[in-house]
Amino acid sequence: MKYLKISNDGMLDIRLVSLMGGTTKENSTEKIGQFGTGLKYVMAYMLRGRHEIHIMIDGKAVELTVQMEEIQNTIFGIIYIDGEKTSITTNMGNDWQAWMIVREIYSNALDEGGEHYEVTEEIEGAKGRTEFYLQLTPEILSVYNSWDKYFNLHAEPMYTCKHGSLYPASGKLRVFKQGILIKEYEHESVFNYDVTNASLNELREYTGSLEYDMTSIIQDANKDTITYMLEVMKEKDYEATADYTDWLGTPKFGEGWREAIGNSLIIHQKAIDNIKARGLDIDTAATVTVPERLYKALTKKFKGIGALRVADKVNEFYEVHDEALKVMTKEAVTILEHCGYMLHPELSIIYGFFGDKRILAKVSMDDKVIMISESMKNSSIHEMCEMLIEENEHFNTGFVDCSRDFQTHFIKLYTKTLFEKHKIQL
Repeated sequence: MKYLKISNDGMLDIRLVSLMGGTTKENSTEKIGQFGTGLKYVMAYMLRGRHEIHIMIDGKAVELTVQMEEIQNTIFGIIYIDGEKTSITTNMGNDWQAWMIVREIYSNALDEGGEHYEVTEEIEGAKGRTEFYLQLTPEILSVYNSWDKYFNLHAEPMYTCKHGSLYPASGKLRVFKQGILIKEYEHESVFNYDVTNASLNELREYTGSLEYDMTSIIQDANKDTITYMLEVMKEKDYEATADYTDWLGTPKFGEGWREAIGNSLIIHQKAIDNIKARGLDIDTAATVTVPERLYKALTKKFKGIGALRVADKVNEFYEVHDEALKVMTKEAVTILEHCGYMLHPELSIIYGFFGDKRILAKVSMDDKVIMISESMKNSSIHEMCEMLIEENEHFNTGFVDCSRDFQTHFIKLYTKTLFEKHKIQL
């Protein structure tokens, strides 16, 4: 028969196995394994399935047997160690899987040092060592054949901080603690996460908040790591749907994010689709497409990083770089200044597409910016000057389009200009 052999230096005190809560590692943050309940579940799993398990300590075999006992009309399989009855039954750990069994033994081997694993047909003890032999069932063989999936001990992390490490993922999202798998999710992800202070229960089940642990690690990631993340991220990835804010709703991003995005603007695919659906042809070469949830968090953190602006309550504005329109606008501003008309000094100008293609320009009172549609390229310099005056006066007065106040303001402005031109004083 073939066995998976896992061994380590030192000699396990078998009394700790039969003692409920028996562990010498309870207060150690450096230890991975816990000889408290874990090994009891290992024995229960193997013996419940009638699979062979052999333990050799200092070259001597530990005798493991099961005796059936009826208690209040219920039959229990009680485990005996070296002929001594324990409080362990084969009912323990009913939801444990083969990888959890292997993980428990190998984690403890890592703690003790001198860890080694192999497939063998021989059961032989060695002085000064503790050895476990698990019958090589199809389930345990599968774990052995995918060892690196469960033990991420030698891979180089892409990024490491006090909160944990990031590793490129190639399938389902996996969470590790000190290189030992503690949770696998159905999501696909950009990264696998090794969480430094991951919360576990006594069954080594991950009980922490994955979103909190994930954002704690990546919030201050470096430029190269964030660039990689943005390049491979898709809407289906876990990172696309995670919440990047803390419990107060504040986004958690370091300067590595700003550096990775550089001078580009960000946009989300839903916005691109909406703009194209209106028959507008947009160039996304100067933008970085990110998931919508990430877009909202990034634009909340970094002012002016988004390609979308709120034009009004129902319309968005997609910003682009247009050198030709910029030159045309500059010419119009120069003409106005020559005439003695100045744009408000706090106003800036950007270019792009409105969600409603009938809109040619709009001033944002909050952002202090005039948004100019690409359609203005088809206008004359005269019309450009008219548009700049209109939006500038909206900003100066706070009056909205089609209001009597705005009409009155322009009548007064026109009259004042006429009188001043002809030096008429009333």
